[in-house]
Amino acid sequence: MPISSGFMKKKEKNTVYFKETQPVSRFWIRLLLLFELLFFSAIIYRQLFMGRPFGPRPVTDTGLVVLSLLLTLPVVVLFFMKVRIKVDNLEIQYKMVPLGIFKYHIEKQKLKSFSVETRKAGSAHPVQGLLFQLKGGKHLFLPSKNPELFYKSVEKMVKGR
Repeated sequence: MPISSGFMKKKEKNTVYFKETQPVSRFWIRLLLLFELLFFSAIIYRQLFMGRPFGPRPVTDTGLVVLSLLLTLPVVVLFFMKVRIKVDNLEIQYKMVPLGIFKYHIEKQKLKSFSVETRKAGSAHPVQGLLFQLKGGKHLFLPSKNPELFYKSVEKMVKGR
């Protein structure tokens, strides 16, 4: 029979109350991507296929292709950006994908208050989600397709049911 050590804690089992992936696609991101693709396509076509260099001091053909890829890649990443949210019995986790190498989390002890909010964010389509006020005084807004279920899940987490 193994000897039990007092240093070993029983790990609390995580129960997932809410899970959601929400795209962060905005009209201005699509417009910027379209503009960049059209702009660089026209320049590459003119310089590579028509043989007419672009500008008074043109860059090499390889440099032009590399430059256009380097400047377009960040906008493409923004185009595919998503927010992943998970609420379990211990904390709220959120992560920005595909750039989200770090998971952020809010432990239930750090929450001061939370409420369902609607944000306009400069667009015709308002974004709904939860606004969290943390004990340190910071505010955090997490978007959701189903803010009522998100709210109930956070409420369940805080009450510990």
